[in-house]
Amino acid sequence: MRKVLVVDDEKWIRRGLIQLIPWERFGLELAGEAADGQDAYELALEVKPALLFLDMRMPGLDGKQLLGKLHAELPELLTIVVSGYSDFEYTQEAIRHRAFDYLLKPVKKEELATVLEKAVAELERREAQQAAASAAGNDKEAGWLREALTRRGGGETAEGEPAAPPAGWAEGECVVFVAQADVYAEERPDAAKTAEETRGRLAQARAFHLGGEWTFALKPGADGRAEFVGAVGARRSFGAELGRVLTEIRGFLSEAAGATFSLGAAVSRSLRPLHLQDACQAAREALGWRKLGESGKVRLAGDSEAASQAAPSYPHEAEKAFLLSLQMGSVETAGELFRQLFARIATAGTTVEGMQRNAVILVHSIEKQLQLSGCSLESVSGRTPLAYSETIRQRNDPASASELFEREIIPAILSNGSQAGGKQGERLVREIVKLVEVHFEQPLSLQQIAETRFVNADYLSRLFKKTTGHTFVDYLTDYRIHKAIELMKIPAYKNYEIAKMVGYEDYRYFSQIFKKKTGKTIGEYRGQAECASK
Repeated sequence: MRKVLVVDDEKWIRRGLIQLIPWERFGLELAGEAADGQDAYELALEVKPALLFLDMRMPGLDGKQLLGKLHAELPELLTIVVSGYSDFEYTQEAIRHRAFDYLLKPVKKEELATVLEKAVAELERREAQQAAASAAGNDKEAGWLREALTRRGGGETAEGEPAAPPAGWAEGECVVFVAQADVYAEERPDAAKTAEETRGRLAQARAFHLGGEWTFALKPGADGRAEFVGAVGARRSFGAELGRVLTEIRGFLSEAAGATFSLGAAVSRSLRPLHLQDACQAAREALGWRKLGESGKVRLAGDSEAASQAAPSYPHEAEKAFLLSLQMGSVETAGELFRQLFARIATAGTTVEGMQRNAVILVHSIEKQLQLSGCSLESVSGRTPLAYSETIRQRNDPASASELFEREIIPAILSNGSQAGGKQGERLVREIVKLVEVHFEQPLSLQQIAETRFVNADYLSRLFKKTTGHTFVDYLTDYRIHKAIELMKIPAYKNYEIAKMVGYEDYRYFSQIFKKKTGKTIGEYRGQAECASK
């Protein structure tokens, strides 16, 4: 039975979720529940769950901080975030910390079952790959490294000792490294053959470094990652020799694979699995620090130049414009706005990790919009957001990452929208209503919508009035006023700020519309609302 931990500061939500989970069907058992992040952290270390349900927005140690701590201690823990749509900023933080999936409150039984099916399938896949990797270990060094890096939570043997390195390992200083191809390729070379050839070249070069008193291990990446992971050990400090050894390893790998690789490395404090896993993670992060376009690099964790780089900002406004064009079904406009958006995501100064992180956020933003329309990425393209996220994290160059959107994700969504829109006029009206609800602050025109859907504007206007009982302009105006009234409940927002937030750049015009629709001036309305709340 796989253990599950449920974390939410509201008891009724925790209990409701626990009652909804079909425990026996998925072979799950409740290991515990917690109302705050600190209790959840301590409980997770104690029970070591396979699956965590987490509310990101909690007092004290919030979900983002908890995920950061648990990632170091329980790297294989699958996290499912449960949040309201208004908390999507928190969900984006979860995406950055590689949450497995998310559910919107209130949680629906069918959606919960779907997410659990994917989670259990992922757990089974990992277990099968670990078993196969362990069985396929042909050399002692790679077998030891594989065991140390995949041991759950960095645990030790039953006797309380770390997994022993192979006989002859040069114990002293140990450096863990991760190597990845600089340009993504659909057809990859045989990983086992590449590793074997590289190990042979390293054995030949051993005598030329550190007087021959160093050892090494190398293996293909776990979980099908397009990378190689290794370690080098020496009885004395590497000193200046470390850079030369790592550069030679990088070169041997590139020659064996027939592709240019870059390499990240970090010193491990000891040979204990937890310390080796920490070093591996630091090496992978150092590798992500290289800027887009750089190739054949060797980066060490703690490099001051790389560590000082500011994280790239996410272009929210460009994303909004792109998502709007995607929902409106405009092929040319969507393509052009995506290229503009991705140019902001992958600038010349952006790091590989920064591009990948923002591309993953875009995938989840697309999924959110599709959910509001009653579908999902999986239903239109056959692949889940998690699958796309993992694919993106294996693409270190902007061309291959952008290609994933332009050749697969965007065409699948536009094709689905075109087919659905042609079925019936009422479906089209529902899509326009959703468009208003999601993008009410944007300049919306029924004429523009009609053009992108290849529909006569007059026909669409009559159809909208017949279906909703309102003209499009009246419906949009009413919805904007409704959202403005909601925002007026927040004293910190000034009137002109609210006008801009609901799509009116001209405050005077907004004031006139507000009085026409409500019969009160903005000042009168807010004044009465404040009195009523006292």
